Amino acid sequence: MVDDFIGELLDRIDASGQNFSRSAYEALSQDLEPLLRLLFVLAVLFYGVQLFLGTSRLSVAEIIGRLVRVFVILILVGTWSNFNDLVYDWLTTVPEAAGRAILAASGTGVTEPTNGLSQIWKTANTAAAAFSEQAGYLSVLPALIGMIIMVFAGLFVAIALGILVLAKVVLWVLLGTAPIFIACFFFDATRSYAMGWLNQSLLYAIIPLFVYVIAAFLIAAMEPELTTIDSISGNRELKLSDFAAFIMLCLAGSFVLLQVQSLAQGIAGGLATPIGPRSRQMTTQGIFWGREAIGQSARQTQAAVHRVQARLHAPRQNGAGASMQRAITSNGTPRQS
Repeated sequence: MVDDFIGELLDRIDASGQNFSRSAYEALSQDLEPLLRLLFVLAVLFYGVQLFLGTSRLSVAEIIGRLVRVFVILILVGTWSNFNDLVYDWLTTVPEAAGRAILAASGTGVTEPTNGLSQIWKTANTAAAAFSEQAGYLSVLPALIGMIIMVFAGLFVAIALGILVLAKVVLWVLLGTAPIFIACFFFDATRSYAMGWLNQSLLYAIIPLFVYVIAAFLIAAMEPELTTIDSISGNRELKLSDFAAFIMLCLAGSFVLLQVQSLAQGIAGGLATPIGPRSRQMTTQGIFWGREAIGQSARQTQAAVHRVQARLHAPRQNGAGASMQRAITSNGTPRQS
């Protein structure tokens, strides 16, 4: 049985994150709950008076729907236990459960995604140690090969672990500040902020799901290679060709893991922080449209200045000259009989 040190590390991080989210949630809910209770009472009185006087523009069903929405907001913001049962547990436990289900169906004998990552790292360490034993003062190539194996395995494990930690930390911050954004559902003008918060929460909750699923498939694909490397490492008969498939799978897994954010973003419908080419594209578009707006404004200003200057410098005639010009024009025109 492989020591699942990555799973233990994530468990400690999860415990710290839950304590942070709970403390932040309770601190914010204590400040917002009295205000929400007052708004709920005012909403009931407002709609009740309108229904009693017959001046309401909303139907009874619409008024009941709005009051139910306010009541649900009050219940969620009121206590951490309600939010924990309805939102927090679902967002934080479903991805890991899905990863376990896929690993169990793969039949590799690995039941935990983090256990598979720990096994990859342990196998790479064992192989690198075996290569290092073959190195000497005049033979450094085995040590370099062991270093290459460690780099590629560490790259895959570090990317997976980094994405998991990033998604968890951001999700904890979003869930800790949930009372503010849940209260934004109360008004139509602030509902867009609440929907943005909801999209971001779903986005960073789906990211671990993709990481676990991708890790499950890659661990299933690496299982024969890991078994072969373990058996050969004991005999100290390692060759670089024995690691070709393992290294290629680590590279492919690293590339796929880097696309997790865009995959989750397409499902959640949110807008995560753009990185790479997308960021450069958005920056270029912003600069282009900014320059276009400045140029258009400058052209309009220049045209206005020219019109004003033309009016100020237009030739003027005195009164006598204008009268003589009118007389010549009227007398010089032949009369028709």
